[in-house]
Amino acid sequence: MTELSDVSAQRTPRDSGTPRLTFADGGTAVLAWLRGMRDDQPAWFDESNGTWSLFRYNDIVRALRDTDTFCSDPSRSLPPELSENAEGSMVSIDPPRHGRLRGLVSHAFTPRLVEQLGPRIEGIVDDLLDRVLADRSGRFDLVGDLAYELPVIVIGELLGLPASDRDFLVRCADEFYAVEHDDPFNGEYMESMQSTLDELNAYMLDHARLRRREPADDLMTALALAEIEGERLSDREIRNFAVLLLTAGHITTTALLGNTVLSLGENPDVMAAWRAGTVDPAPVMEEVLRHRSPFTEVYRFTTTDVEIGDAVIPADQLVRVWLVSGNRDERQFADPDEFRLGRTTGRHLGFGMGIHYCLGAGLARVETTAALRVLSRRTAEITPVLDELKFYDAPGIFCLRSLPVTFHR
Repeated sequence: MTELSDVSAQRTPRDSGTPRLTFADGGTAVLAWLRGMRDDQPAWFDESNGTWSLFRYNDIVRALRDTDTFCSDPSRSLPPELSENAEGSMVSIDPPRHGRLRGLVSHAFTPRLVEQLGPRIEGIVDDLLDRVLADRSGRFDLVGDLAYELPVIVIGELLGLPASDRDFLVRCADEFYAVEHDDPFNGEYMESMQSTLDELNAYMLDHARLRRREPADDLMTALALAEIEGERLSDREIRNFAVLLLTAGHITTTALLGNTVLSLGENPDVMAAWRAGTVDPAPVMEEVLRHRSPFTEVYRFTTTDVEIGDAVIPADQLVRVWLVSGNRDERQFADPDEFRLGRTTGRHLGFGMGIHYCLGAGLARVETTAALRVLSRRTAEITPVLDELKFYDAPGIFCLRSLPVTFHR
């Protein structure tokens, strides 16, 4: 782990003096900086973009659970052109509307439905591995050849989208996180995201309307038919959930599967136990979610002045809630920079907490479990090439873009 004194050489010339806030180097610089901020400035105002940041676990949990003080409605602090597309989206509303929307979505997108996908997901993994395990070089890119394509195929089939549109869905998912920039408030970054989002919104809205007219055996139809006490989801709400499932659900599974295989490679004893069947994938994934949180941050908006430590955050401020920092907080987790199974204290924040806990968490776990099961069955050995790793250089995600592995069958 790099010490804070080593970070200065990696900083960019920003007024705030922060390191580049992406994980393109595997997190070395940012994680060291976050450790210093937890100690010295747990609630910090970034003058370069006018936002506040929270770094300590307990403060983060408070922000995630106290929706009266830390709300999710972007219209409080962002201009209309940036917040209007979020209207009616599950991630951008709070009680009581959030309960209605989540209840209706959960009525269709059930844990049982997700669990039943396991065998089909294994079949998809088998198909993807057929192409690469035949390579006589004995290596492939676990992210590019498997972890990246898998969730797009699964989510597309789940929603009932045509297989012929798969390239379009992959492109949209890629463009959503492809911009290499360390500031999520950068105009170029936001413009690129909005352009892709507009295209994807139009596509999903067309399919939501189609399923109203022509029901089928898929999640889009189930969402259209979901009803609780006479209420149903609007086409726009179905569209927003479908877009969220693709954009957030895709990168979450890509990150969880890639980061899990990387962590197994970095910890030979855990790799051996997984191979021998003496350790279940579940605790491995949970420690990965803490140690390398797929989404590094979420945002909230203050509804009133709120005191955090020695700071007072005014009302109507945008707050950057650093999940990845909370998961590395030594006040909550002993030796937090170590990858360690069997932790008995603390609940990780990898999928958030509170009413906005990731609705797709179960799907990401099922996809990753299925992929690990097939990898174990079809390879006798798989070894990450640790000096050839490439991480995304986009803000907000801790995700491998390329994970070369060698294998023996």
